Amino acid sequence: WGWEGIFLQSRLSSGQELNMTNVNFEDIMVNYSYDPELTYDTLASMPCHSGYCSFFRSYAFNFLAVVCALGLLSNLALVVALANCRSLWGWPPGRASLFQLTLGTTIFTVMLPFFAAGIRQGQVIGDGLCKVAYMLWYGSLFAEGLLVAAGACSAIWGKWVPSRHHWCVAVALWVAAVILAVPAALLSGMEGHQQKLCMLRDRAGWRLAHVTSCLAVFLLLPAALGVAKAMLTWRRSGWQLRVGVTCVFFLLWVPYGAAQLLDLLERRQLLYTSCHFQELLDFFLGLSEGLGVLHCCLGPLLLLGAGLYHRRMDADPGPLRVPCGRGGGGGSHFDTFSTAMRARN
Repeated sequence: WGWEGIFLQSRLSSGQELNMTNVNFEDIMVNYSYDPELTYDTLASMPCHSGYCSFFRSYAFNFLAVVCALGLLSNLALVVALANCRSLWGWPPGRASLFQLTLGTTIFTVMLPFFAAGIRQGQVIGDGLCKVAYMLWYGSLFAEGLLVAAGACSAIWGKWVPSRHHWCVAVALWVAAVILAVPAALLSGMEGHQQKLCMLRDRAGWRLAHVTSCLAVFLLLPAALGVAKAMLTWRRSGWQLRVGVTCVFFLLWVPYGAAQLLDLLERRQLLYTSCHFQELLDFFLGLSEGLGVLHCCLGPLLLLGAGLYHRRMDADPGPLRVPCGRGGGGGSHFDTFSTAMRARN
C-alpha cells in the first residue's frame, strides 16, 4: 500500500488487521512468569514487529525531496528541448507523444512535495484534497504506462488510425488512466492517531479494484508487450513493436507490481507466511515503490540523451553511410573505386 500504508498498518501473523481498541496488552505480553491462560491462538494474534517504520522515517522525506528537485529540473529541460529543438525528435514515438509523457511525469513530480510534507509533519487537509492528490498521482502514473504501451504499438495501430485522428487515441488513453485511478481516489483519506497522513484506506471492494489496476498496468501490460515482441521477432513479421528508451518506465515499476501481487495474496491468506516474510514484504513494497518514483527524473534524462544521440547520428553519417550521387542516383565508395580501376586499365 505504499509508504504511508505500510507505515501505519502493522501486519499480523494471521494476515488480518489488529483492532487496537479490543486488545488487552496485559494478556498478550509475555513476562517471565507463567500465564496458564496464554494460548497459542493468543500469541498468533500478536502483531509482527517490522523495522520498516524506522527506516521509512529516516529516509523517505530526504529521498522524495531530492527526487522531486531532480524531476522538476529534468522535466523542465525536456519541455524546453521539445519546444525549441524540433530536430531532436524525428524518431518514434514522436514529439506529440513525448509531450504527453512529459505532462504525466510533471504531474507526478509536482505531487511529491505534498506527500513528503505529510511524512515530515503530518497533513491538515481534508479527505477531498487527499482524494484529488491520489487521483493525480495514480492517474498520471497510469497515463504514462498506457502512453508507453501505445507508443510501442504505434506502428501497428497507426495503419488503421489516420494521423489526423491520433488525438482521439491520446484522449482515450488519458480517460482510461483516470478511470483506472478512480479506486485509488475512493480509497484515499486521512488516517492516523497522533499524526494524520493522506493514505489509502482498507476497503475490500475498492482495494481489490485498485490492486487490479496496478497489476494491469505494471505487470500485465509489460508482459503482453514482451510476449508480442518475442512472437513478432520469431515469426519475422512486418509488424514490429517499437521498444525504446520509454520502456524504462516498465522496468522501474514492474517490481512494484510484483510486490502488490504478493501483498494481495498475503492479505487474502493465500500464502503461508511468517513474521520475517511479512517484514521483508514491507521493505519490498516500500523500496520497489521508491524505485518506481525514480522514473520521474530518469525518464526525462534518458529521453534527452536519446534525442541528442539521434541528432548526432543524423549529423555524422559515418563511413558506413552511402552518399547520394549528384544525379539523384545512389553511388558508393566501392563503385567509385571500381570506376577508377577500369579507367586505369
